[in-house]
Amino acid sequence: MAVRVLRLLFLLAGGLAVGVGLGLGYLAYAYTRDLPDLSQFDRLRLTATSTLYARDGTPLAQIASVEEGRAIHRSLVRLSEVSPAAVAAIVFSEDRRFYQHYGVDFVRLFGALYAVLRGDLQGGSTITTQVIKNTLLKELAQARSLERKFKEWALALELERRYTKAEILEMYLNVVPWGGNAVGIKGAAEAYFGKDPAALTLAEGLYLASIVPAPNARYQDLAGVRQRMRLLLDQMVAEGWVSQEVAEAAWREPLAPKGWKVRYDEEGNLLEAKLVDPEARILRQLSFRMAPHFVLEVRRFLEARFGKDKVYGEGGLKVYTTLDPVMQRAAEAAAQGAQLPQGAELALVGLDPDTGEVLALVGGVRREEDEYNRATRALRNPGSAVKPFVYATAFEEGFTQATLVPDRPLEFPDPSQPGGIWRPKNFSGTFLNREVSVRYALDLSLNLPAIYTAQTIGVDKVARKLSEAGFTVKYPTLAIAIGGASITPVDLAAAYAAFVNGGYRVAPLFVRRVEDARGQVLYEAVPERRRLFDPLAAYQGWDLLKGYVYDLGEKGLAKGARIPGRVVGGKTGTTNEARDLWFAGVTRGLSAVVWVGRDDNQPLRMGGREPSSSVVNPPIWRAFVAEALRGRPGGDFPPPPGLVKARLDLLSGAPSSQGLEVWLPQDKVPPAALPSGEGAASGAFAPEGVPPPPGPESP
Repeated sequence: MAVRVLRLLFLLAGGLAVGVGLGLGYLAYAYTRDLPDLSQFDRLRLTATSTLYARDGTPLAQIASVEEGRAIHRSLVRLSEVSPAAVAAIVFSEDRRFYQHYGVDFVRLFGALYAVLRGDLQGGSTITTQVIKNTLLKELAQARSLERKFKEWALALELERRYTKAEILEMYLNVVPWGGNAVGIKGAAEAYFGKDPAALTLAEGLYLASIVPAPNARYQDLAGVRQRMRLLLDQMVAEGWVSQEVAEAAWREPLAPKGWKVRYDEEGNLLEAKLVDPEARILRQLSFRMAPHFVLEVRRFLEARFGKDKVYGEGGLKVYTTLDPVMQRAAEAAAQGAQLPQGAELALVGLDPDTGEVLALVGGVRREEDEYNRATRALRNPGSAVKPFVYATAFEEGFTQATLVPDRPLEFPDPSQPGGIWRPKNFSGTFLNREVSVRYALDLSLNLPAIYTAQTIGVDKVARKLSEAGFTVKYPTLAIAIGGASITPVDLAAAYAAFVNGGYRVAPLFVRRVEDARGQVLYEAVPERRRLFDPLAAYQGWDLLKGYVYDLGEKGLAKGARIPGRVVGGKTGTTNEARDLWFAGVTRGLSAVVWVGRDDNQPLRMGGREPSSSVVNPPIWRAFVAEALRGRPGGDFPPPPGLVKARLDLLSGAPSSQGLEVWLPQDKVPPAALPSGEGAASGAFAPEGVPPPPGPESP
């Protein structure tokens, strides 16, 4: 009887085992008959953080990718780019038999099956199965089901067949989520310790390994994580992964994850742990080390060039920008030290006059988190900074610096003005009531001669030239000759470059090259140069700009821009009611512009009075340029063939042996003028025959 019962029980147990086996077999078949194609790994495009680099190769900023509407910080790294100590800590914690199993750790699997029988579906995962879970089975990652487990196991076996252990470990380090918005070891190293994964210590690796299973919860429990770290260190010593000395040194390291205020004793025991900033580990969608407005402009370029899906959905771009860190620091220091009118903002930009590469940019100084880039977006009237373009256009039409233009009252029909007549004035309200040289007219920034010049050569011709230079000309009226057009600071710098590069307007350039994660070049910049002036007219314009800085000595409106040992030229600009203050200047290696104004376009006041650009802007420009170009050549530019120097009286333009040296076309030298040798402008001005300036500069 007993034997019969035992036989029956044995048959029942065998039948149950067969049934369970068949059931599990059917489930395995059902769950694995429609698996993702593992060849996807060869073309899998993981979203990754794009990195921006300055022109010297140093990291400048990072643009996080976006998954499911939130920023994700992930940068793909090679296994060789991760600290071996950190790798060892993570492998030991997560899958210490990783190098012995074939994708499925049967020791852990049996433990997991036992847990299943108890109703707990956790356990049994390996580094290989976690790669599968976080990539091909991402939609099932949060599901605690047998379906996910069967699929993971099947795919893990195939993954191990196709890839080496090193390749699988590299995949894991790039895809595992580490809490907050950090994905992958590079994102985690930056989020928790602000460093590159190659610099992670054993203690930091153990910390990251300890929080992997539940990073958001464990981040808030440093004491609990330290206990886990102690256990791991003891086990690593026991199993021969590290020596006792190495383990104790790691334990005594004063570990301080971002956001935590901690204090340890000499033995490594945690005495104080306070989470003071829970958001410290969250990396912004856009993070930068310097030049925030420059970085925003680069992001805008990337979105326009590649589309948001590429920038944020795939990412992993390496973006090599034009920014010079030395020049940028000089620009930021000059901007921070600027003496500005009440409520005023500032924009400063410097670019290479030959290529248009933007070397430094400040888009504002008053507010944190301010994304409005005044250097590229503030379209404002340039005031008298436009006059060099009027005169350079006239040079192409046969004018020279010695040409006489009237400084006397002018009248023009204009229905918008009282009485239907426009009667422009110099800024001072006075005039000489005589003809003066073009050089003198610019030195004193007189309005009436500039308007006369535009009328003589044709306002349509001037308007066309200004449009080619980058100005926005809504109405081609004579008012454009004294600032009635609009331009941004970066475009004004690009336009002024034409005076020193042979007559070319350069296109502002922010990005030199873009590569994808594999190093394939997606974009290579080609500097854009468009002919604006012929070389002779351009160089005479440069000579005018030098004159504006040096001719009148201490009476000069741009004396504050002078830099010892460096030849500079430039022009100020002040608009009506001092709403905009400008200084645009050029020198060897740099075309730079400083703009000052209010965002609401209200009149500026400084000490209760209207400020002048001649007082506010040149010192800012000088502080930037002097530091940005420290140690670099500062001599003059050589003239093109066809120009010669002659000495002329500044006021009358007549030949004078004691007058200024100016550059003139060789076929337009006044007969009695005395030619002189080659060289830079002397900076001297005629001691007699030059009346004092009639007042502050014109708008």
